[in-house]
Amino acid sequence: MNAAALKPLAALAVLLALCSGAVAQDGRRTQEIAFPELPDRTVGDAAFELAAKASSGLPVSFVIVEGSAVLDGKKLKLVDVPGLVLVRATQAGNAVFQPAKPVSRGFSVNPKPSPPSFVTQPQSAQVEVGSIVALSAGASGVPLPSLQWRKDGTPLAGATDRTFTIPSAAMTDTGSYDVVASNPSGALASSRVNLSVVKRHQFITFQGPTSVVAGQSVSINAIASSGLPVRLDVISGMAVLRGTTLVAGAGTVVVQANQPGDANTEAAQPVSQTFTVSADPSGLRLQ
Repeated sequence: MNAAALKPLAALAVLLALCSGAVAQDGRRTQEIAFPELPDRTVGDAAFELAAKASSGLPVSFVIVEGSAVLDGKKLKLVDVPGLVLVRATQAGNAVFQPAKPVSRGFSVNPKPSPPSFVTQPQSAQVEVGSIVALSAGASGVPLPSLQWRKDGTPLAGATDRTFTIPSAAMTDTGSYDVVASNPSGALASSRVNLSVVKRHQFITFQGPTSVVAGQSVSINAIASSGLPVRLDVISGMAVLRGTTLVAGAGTVVVQANQPGDANTEAAQPVSQTFTVSADPSGLRLQ
């Protein structure tokens, strides 16, 4: 190998020598921190000691990086605030050991368990058949309680939400309702409320002319808001009703409409309609 080829190798040897000298000049040993995982705690738990150790045997320092807690040396005291606590362990080294790589450990501080209590109570209600019913209640506790609605003391299948809904109320839904809130710390029933399902209200309206000519057939249109059939009766005047067709003599005729209701609908208030019947110019009379 010629002299020119040896020059780069010589330069590399010098560089390696310089680097080796820098490491040798520090001469300190490495160290590591062993910091076990920290279990979750609960608000109100007693203070506890942190157990991190350095492989060098040198004392480890701690600092709270995040969360509500107080350090007194190695002893950590919780503040009564739920949340995450993050602790960092460090060892700065000395003349023999280099600084250790910091190690962080986190744990959760859980709320203190508490039995159920009701923030809002259900309210009694009265609705008509076919109406939507929504009974609601709000419960608190740690952990958050589960809910079970009851009718007359019997649990209702699937009724486990804050709001108990009946999409279309029936007369048979009438009863006493409450909800039971439960968690590992206990169970509590809400106040009992009454749900009353009553028959639908209905009313009758007349439509069409009220002035007619004697002897001519007139269709009377009386409608119940429920859609149930209406019965018509002549209560005064000279007239004949054939179904909903009125044939009247001259004078005043009063027709009354009635709808008696059914199992789900209350009877309508009877409504009367007065018809003014003018004489037929042809002289025809009501037969």
